[in-house]
Amino acid sequence: MTMNEAEAAQVKMQEILAASASKGALIEKIVFAGIPILFSCVVYLMTALSTANNEIIQLKSRIAIVVNSENKAIPPQGTTIDMAQIREQLNDKIDKVERDAALARAAMTLDRERSMAAIDRQRLEMNADASIARAAIRAEAAVARAELDKRISLIEARIK
Repeated sequence: MTMNEAEAAQVKMQEILAASASKGALIEKIVFAGIPILFSCVVYLMTALSTANNEIIQLKSRIAIVVNSENKAIPPQGTTIDMAQIREQLNDKIDKVERDAALARAAMTLDRERSMAAIDRQRLEMNADASIARAAIRAEAAVARAELDKRISLIEARIK
């Protein structure tokens, strides 16, 4: 090996060491910059989790005050009498509306029955008028026939 080759190998070796050192420095910078960021993220997540846990506890306590174990609303103290009165008034109004609706249905049925009876009466009167007219026509025809029979018998008597 000559001197130039040895120097070239040494320069090459120094370049490899320099490149390795720069890679190590880059990794060291990334690690030292990343650790505080990761620590900040963990602290933020822990704070958010704690806040969410506190909100859930508050909501559960509020729900426990508002509903019972069967998920039915618990009325505030002192309003049960008012609610009973309101319920009674509501039931009275519902009964009144049902009575009014029944009366209205009955009135509509009565009106319909009356109109049907009036139509039947008109039909029967028209049938009676038609029967009277037919009877009058038959009577007139019978009188005319009797008169014609008399004339025919008179004519026959004259002819004989």
